[in-house]
Amino acid sequence: MRETSVKGVLAGLVTSWLACGVAAGQEVYRVDGEASDVHWRIYSAGTFARLGHNHVISAGELSGTATVTDGRASFEIEIPVEALVVDDPELRARYGEAFSSKPSEDDIAGTRRNMLGERVLDAEQHPLIRIVGSGPVEPGATTLDVTFEIRGQTTRHAVPATVTVDDDAIVAEGEFQLTHEQLGLAPFKVMMGALQVAEQIDFAYRLRAVRAAGASSP
Repeated sequence: MRETSVKGVLAGLVTSWLACGVAAGQEVYRVDGEASDVHWRIYSAGTFARLGHNHVISAGELSGTATVTDGRASFEIEIPVEALVVDDPELRARYGEAFSSKPSEDDIAGTRRNMLGERVLDAEQHPLIRIVGSGPVEPGATTLDVTFEIRGQTTRHAVPATVTVDDDAIVAEGEFQLTHEQLGLAPFKVMMGALQVAEQIDFAYRLRAVRAAGASSP
């Protein structure tokens, strides 16, 4: 389901935190970008799929905040599009035979150029991927209600998560599949579609958020 924009939600959250501080019973957490991981796999498709490679795209940078109130978290995450990494060797090795080919430097540069271009993510006009959502903060399996803003288009999805909670941090991790169409995107293609990116995208993530100093209220 598409929505017009998530920017109003983000502005409301930020304004609320700045104007009111942390309300009684709230706790604020900062996403630890160094200890977090968001990446996705895209696949070569079409008649000449054998001429292409499957690729792993990962967030080279990310930041965010989560506010927990009465056992439920509201969170926002930003990923700079220009910092996306194509084909980190460790991630490719993780996924076995389907990613055993070795893209050349030119292959990787071309994939990055196509991905950031106006036909796909249009990084010049839309420099950030924004993720806003909410869900229960309790150990074990759950579902997050998540809104993605990509290339200026907003879509909403239910995302599975496994949550771990300790005194100072919350970790949410999981894997899920979406299509380009579900995200409001069109797969990149050349030669009239004889070589293209497949519709399916496989996502994996691990987000660690640490309690902000002095951010909790009794």
